[in-house]
Amino acid sequence: MPDPTKQTLSATQTPALFGASPYITRWMLLRHFIHGDPIDGPEHNRMDWGKRMQPLLLAQAAEDLHVEVHPNAEDTYVRRGLLGCTRDAEVYCPDRGHGVLEAKVVFDYAVWMRDWAGGKAPPKHVEIQTQQQMMVGDGARPFTWGVIAVWVGGEMKYFERKPIDELWVEINAAAVIFFNDVSARREGDPFGEPVEMPLLSRLFAPKPGVFLDLTSHPKAAELASKAQLLNYHREQRAAHDRSEKSLKALFKATLGDAEEAVLLHGIRVKQKQINKVAYSVKASSYSQLDVDIPETSWASPPVSNILAGG
Repeated sequence: MPDPTKQTLSATQTPALFGASPYITRWMLLRHFIHGDPIDGPEHNRMDWGKRMQPLLLAQAAEDLHVEVHPNAEDTYVRRGLLGCTRDAEVYCPDRGHGVLEAKVVFDYAVWMRDWAGGKAPPKHVEIQTQQQMMVGDGARPFTWGVIAVWVGGEMKYFERKPIDELWVEINAAAVIFFNDVSARREGDPFGEPVEMPLLSRLFAPKPGVFLDLTSHPKAAELASKAQLLNYHREQRAAHDRSEKSLKALFKATLGDAEEAVLLHGIRVKQKQINKVAYSVKASSYSQLDVDIPETSWASPPVSNILAGG
């Protein structure tokens, strides 16, 4: 739960300052703080089940860790300086005093192996989230320990955390820079990440007649190569859907509201607004990107070489 007053960064928002959030980017966060753009994704079944399971996880953690667990039943938001958090629970141990408990549910072993290193370390955004909760502490002073409790495949796994002093310094510094940018209304440019696509589509509908010449862009050669890759991934959609989305987001961020752009070697990238009529599916509006690559316009390495870094 973020700070409704927007005076602090919540523990789930701060990972975006380090490019570590799987849900938002720093640009999206600045747009939210400066312009009020909505950035929360829609809830889904796994999120709903995670919330339902949370009380069970907290009860099991109290039993397994032999500590007092005090759930944050009221979803109380605690602030300290420029930071804040809505903890899942606070824990108390006679030897260590008060700490934080962050509960997570992992439904997929592939996610456990990839994002959690098979139980060796939590994902970076979860580490930052938990460290910030310790930094915030009770609002007056920080806590010196915390626990990440994870349910995965019917088993409970635990990661006990201690303060990472260098990270605390970086979080505070990043928060100061962020709020300076908010005060100066410096939102910067989008990063061209797939997670930005819904917001980019809302902000930048292509305008007929608006044309960009990107042949002198600082990254002209790179953009031309990536346009070729975008076209390749479109043709190989089944195998390269994720890469295509990443490249679409990059060019959407680069084109902004332009309808068409020309790149090196005669490559053109076009976008047009698609409006779906509400029949059997929900009405929607989005930008469609098309790439036109001249067949004999330039001598270039084959896509297989580009993908291999050749």
